[in-house]
Amino acid sequence: MGIRFSVKSKIREWLSFRPRLKVATEWMYLLMLVLFSSFTYALAFRLFISPSLETLHSVSGNQIVFVGGGVSGLSQNLVKLIHDIIGWQKVNARVLQSILYFTLNIPVFILGWLKIGRRFTIFSIINVLLASLFISIIPVSWEKAVIYDSQLTRTLYAGILAGFSAAVAFSGNVSSGGMDIIAYYFANKKSEGVGKYNVLFNVVVVGFYFVLNLIHPSTNIDIANTQFTNTNVAITSFISSVTYLVMNSFVIDLINVRNKKSQVQIITNDEELAKILISNFPHGATTIKGIGVYSQSEKSVIYMTVSSNEVNDVVRLTQQVDPKAFINVYDLRQVFGKFYISPIK
Repeated sequence: MGIRFSVKSKIREWLSFRPRLKVATEWMYLLMLVLFSSFTYALAFRLFISPSLETLHSVSGNQIVFVGGGVSGLSQNLVKLIHDIIGWQKVNARVLQSILYFTLNIPVFILGWLKIGRRFTIFSIINVLLASLFISIIPVSWEKAVIYDSQLTRTLYAGILAGFSAAVAFSGNVSSGGMDIIAYYFANKKSEGVGKYNVLFNVVVVGFYFVLNLIHPSTNIDIANTQFTNTNVAITSFISSVTYLVMNSFVIDLINVRNKKSQVQIITNDEELAKILISNFPHGATTIKGIGVYSQSEKSVIYMTVSSNEVNDVVRLTQQVDPKAFINVYDLRQVFGKFYISPIK
């Protein structure tokens, strides 16, 4: 019954007898994950989402700053309001951005601590701290090294890179902070994709930036000497923001499959396979007896609904128990009824 079917399982079994080493290994892995996630997001933000106007003026073609959504987008809004519209510029815009980015995350961290999990929140805080640090220290020369072919290209690169950053964090059951924590909370509560909630929660942030751009546009375009108006800039920025959010959400849901479900159908001659499967996975299974039309022999048809990130392990275990088993995997759109998802720590 207790068959171990992959290198990952053997490592987990070995670590289970060494609890301190297991905890240290898990935390080291999460730290590396968070370090990569935060740096990737900082690159997306500084190079594509909100490069300095100095950088935008140094490139050819019309370039307009757009908002990244979430808490980082909200901090963009506040920096624009404070620096460009109110005119208070005693603190460098990039430093102010980092301070606001972390400060605005505090109430969201409280939600994560109370409603999701403590380890989840601790590593989300570390992620935000590191991202804030990286955003403030990435040099302008890195921004100028990136070639902007067009506004659309810049927007798509930003969405892909930021979405990848968030998905990497989610893969370790942590987040990149801000709206991602809120989206993650509702996605787990409803057992749905995170990307959908990311888009919903960011509509207000994008709308606010649209209004601010009407007042004071952030662009390398010399509006006074062109046919462009504040309205043109604001609309272009709005479209870029929406495009970014859609691409960002698409990448997150493409990579993060925790809340997606799959049905595994297995045709086997092994009478014990179903028991072995449910002893290794926290899900039930249904077995139906059938007759193979060609062989005229009795078969067991096993139906099992699992999280999409468990499919590969189910297949590996099945093939180890019965190498001749015939396996079908179906992506499920919706599941009604009780379905177990392991809690987030």
